[in-house]
Amino acid sequence: MTDPSEPRIPRLSRRAVLAAPAGLAAPAIAGAPGDDCVVVCRAWLANKAEMMRLLDRWAEIEDRLMDAGRRAGSDHLSGYVHQAPPLRAIDARLDQLGAERQVLAPKLAALQATTREAVMLKLEVVTAELFVQDFPVIYGLLHTAVRELDALW
Repeated sequence: MTDPSEPRIPRLSRRAVLAAPAGLAAPAIAGAPGDDCVVVCRAWLANKAEMMRLLDRWAEIEDRLMDAGRRAGSDHLSGYVHQAPPLRAIDARLDQLGAERQVLAPKLAALQATTREAVMLKLEVVTAELFVQDFPVIYGLLHTAVRELDALW
């Protein structure tokens, strides 16, 4: 049984955390050690995942429009592809996500991970942002280090 006079940290669902605007997500549970880091890392990873889904969707729509233009025999369609309403909506959302990342980036560097989950999420953020094509050996090293740390911890 808990003491009713003790302050309780509100329990947030994953949906509530991921749906919160980036600048508001971390203060929602301020006071819980490591939780700020967890929330910011999860927000970053959710942002990255949404960006990747949107970029994949953009490519699908663009390919479809280009194929339709080729079938119609139009050489001028490529200039109008980026004017398509779905692509404008995706572009606007990508801009919003970019702005959120600008708010989250300094928080990521400043937050101290005080729990195992927070450390692992920080490493997951690094892994998500490191381009395997640019640093294949370092990418592999990071993956093995994370796996080993997880097994040892």
